[in-house]
Amino acid sequence: MKKVSRKIFGLLAASALFAGAFVSCSNGSDSPSVPANPYVPANPSGTTQSLSDSATVNKVAEVVTSGITTTKENNTATLAAPNGTYVLTGTAAQPNIAISALQGQSIGGTWKFTETGKTSPKYMGSYTGDISAIGTANTILTLKVEKILNNGLLTAVVEKKDISMTVPTSGTFDATIPAVKVSSVTSYLASKLYVNYDNDQHYEISSLFERLNVSDDKIDLTQIGSLKKLKDGKQDDKDNVSDFASGPCAIANGQFTGTLYNKTKTFKIDADGDLVDDKGAKYYILTSGSYMVYVNATVTLDGANSVAKQKVVLLNDDSGKTGQVMDCKKIGSADTTRDIKNITYSIDGDKVTLKFSDSTTKTATFSAERKKLTLDGVVYTKL
Repeated sequence: MKKVSRKIFGLLAASALFAGAFVSCSNGSDSPSVPANPYVPANPSGTTQSLSDSATVNKVAEVVTSGITTTKENNTATLAAPNGTYVLTGTAAQPNIAISALQGQSIGGTWKFTETGKTSPKYMGSYTGDISAIGTANTILTLKVEKILNNGLLTAVVEKKDISMTVPTSGTFDATIPAVKVSSVTSYLASKLYVNYDNDQHYEISSLFERLNVSDDKIDLTQIGSLKKLKDGKQDDKDNVSDFASGPCAIANGQFTGTLYNKTKTFKIDADGDLVDDKGAKYYILTSGSYMVYVNATVTLDGANSVAKQKVVLLNDDSGKTGQVMDCKKIGSADTTRDIKNITYSIDGDKVTLKFSDSTTKTATFSAERKKLTLDGVVYTKL
């Protein structure tokens, strides 16, 4: 899968696990810096519970669009109804990263629906079908509802829904955007695998996974990471440790400003709902706030064969108990390898039965309050 970014997002202050934030199980060319001031309180606001732990899921009613007229120009089709307009763009470049299974897009292209009188799209997603045939033949399209504007933020829907429409050669037609579920918390995921071994006196191997949550006027960040670093005689080792910070935020004009680790950062939100820096590089990828995300991050020092790993289990109770099990690995200077498997699951007490797409099953175990998950002898920590 493709890299979204190799750069470091300089959000976090010195007290964070690593002073930087990352995206996508990627091959990093930049290095997280060593915390300069470990005495800054890890969580100045005093909050200890992640916003995602108390998220609620609400239903947004269906939207009927009738009397739709169609125009097409080059690679774009415009489907206009009295109460809003669909714009479909064919065969756009799609995000494709380790965590993109949460919002993975189809090959046909992308679409958005903007309500009449509004400037920001209300719904967005991907579609399948060939819009080049519009106007010359009846055209069957399937639009997947993946994102919705919610409380001023573009938010990933809890469970994707399809819109099936047949665009006639001439005349009007009707279509309905189905009811969807949305979490009260908007979440973003980011990750980084980095391996740099020069010699026994200069190396750095790191694995870092993060979850950023936003709800109303609050923001929080959970990190899980490992680090083995030696530079200028200074050594730093962290083994699968976690860190948490929370603070206030404000949303306005397509961006939000949040305070973490006593530092304030303005996050620009791009057209896909992901977070970007002032140079336009993506760092945090939008996902559903209702997902349960469990991570194990490890690093192994072994000269030129040093390894950074991440194991991730994603569980979504609100979409028919579906999810993914992912294993990302980077060895030395080689590209990152990824093994991503779709699952369904059931929960009975502290036991989680995972059924994989190849029909094999495994059993995982929750700790008290479900803060940890053990699978195949590996302990995962909840983000």
